[in-house]
Amino acid sequence: MNRLPAPMGLLIDRHQPLDFTFDGERYQGLQGDSIASALLANGRFLLSRSFKYHRPRGPLTMAGQDANSLVQLPKEPNVLADACPLTSGLQVSAQNVNGSLDHDRDAWLGKFSKFMPVGFYYRSFYKPKGMWKLWEPMIRKKAGLGVLDLNFTPEYYDKAYLFTDLAVIGAGPAGLQAALTAANAGAKVLLIEQQAVLGGSLTYARFDIEGIQANAVRHSLLAQVVQHANIKVLTEATCNAWFTDNYLPVIQGKRLYKVRASQCLVCSGSFDQPVIFRNNDLPGVMLSSAAQRLMKLYAVKPGQRAVVLTGNDDGYLAALDLHEQGVAVASLIDLRAAPGNPALREALLQRKIPCLNNSTVYEALHEKGMRHVTGVEVRTILAQGRVADSGKRLDCDLLCMSAGYMPVYQLLCQAGGKLAYDDQRAEFTLSGLPQNLLVAGSVNGRHSLDNVLADGARAGAAAA
Repeated sequence: MNRLPAPMGLLIDRHQPLDFTFDGERYQGLQGDSIASALLANGRFLLSRSFKYHRPRGPLTMAGQDANSLVQLPKEPNVLADACPLTSGLQVSAQNVNGSLDHDRDAWLGKFSKFMPVGFYYRSFYKPKGMWKLWEPMIRKKAGLGVLDLNFTPEYYDKAYLFTDLAVIGAGPAGLQAALTAANAGAKVLLIEQQAVLGGSLTYARFDIEGIQANAVRHSLLAQVVQHANIKVLTEATCNAWFTDNYLPVIQGKRLYKVRASQCLVCSGSFDQPVIFRNNDLPGVMLSSAAQRLMKLYAVKPGQRAVVLTGNDDGYLAALDLHEQGVAVASLIDLRAAPGNPALREALLQRKIPCLNNSTVYEALHEKGMRHVTGVEVRTILAQGRVADSGKRLDCDLLCMSAGYMPVYQLLCQAGGKLAYDDQRAEFTLSGLPQNLLVAGSVNGRHSLDNVLADGARAGAAAA
């Protein structure tokens, strides 16, 4: 098992092993694992194939925010392996595979990608007249993901009503601080968190060179929030819509809470954005935050030799995390001329981690079957949209990337908010939110921990 020692592994119980199967092979994980983290702990990075070209896919976000980890359970298709908890005896299989996952007989389709652009089905198979009747059975046989259980018996679900002064969606640093500030002002607060534990990015991210700030802040906030009489906490709960006058459907297990709140505050956070380069979809290429989640939440070592590609200071902090957990960092590649905090570069150089600025990954390299990344080609950035004609190769089995930040905007846009790109800040922004719906934290464009906490306190006071 590819496990890191404690204190890594916030979510797992090392004393409760769980046996399961994937594509007929037996594996062992731990209580608290997701399907994906258990497979990665066993060295299994290839989890699925892409829908159209059957290209190999491995985890990208480790947060249930991508389609790379879709798998088949006995009674349910399209399950997100990086978000689905592992259970004893679980039978998991790959889907959208012709033959075996490792040797998919349809992988050759990728060689014809330039002849099959988006929507080519609808333009190509209706001519000459009547040809659709010939092509339709073949296309339908290839289309679709997973297998439905047609004998499935609907299960019982119930509903309950909740009324509160303030509903805070997201219990990361901004959400915890906002809930605490509002509760201290006398407001009745409902704190809604999608994950099993409170803390959001405080549970996996690094905010300082020493690596101690996140834990200290999380423990301080949790100690106050959990025991506060004015705060009710719902974990493993998803607010999946917003309706007029802050009417919120919140799903927790088999119960639907119909929540009515006087004020609503969304602290949903943000995600790393991937970098665009050739073969950026290979197994072993993942977001920096995904590698940090693997280490800190599941105690899984994501690779042996890493390259970190970044457009922000968080990439430097991720490189420090990798180094401390025994992953050799071949190089940090910064799209910018220099980090925002010069001390970060010095910290990496002290650990003998090379830093390449004004550079980018031009291509991820792979072995013959494309089942894992084996290296990268790095080129110097000459101007906007231009790189050098040649570069150098770095060997690695892990590529962590973070181009910037994307606010978790889905709920806010469903509520009527507008998503726009700010060229000056190189970041997406949200505007046009309805009355009594507020935002705070990194979803609001604040990223340093001090600024996130200050924004949470501001929003909590305003809502109260």
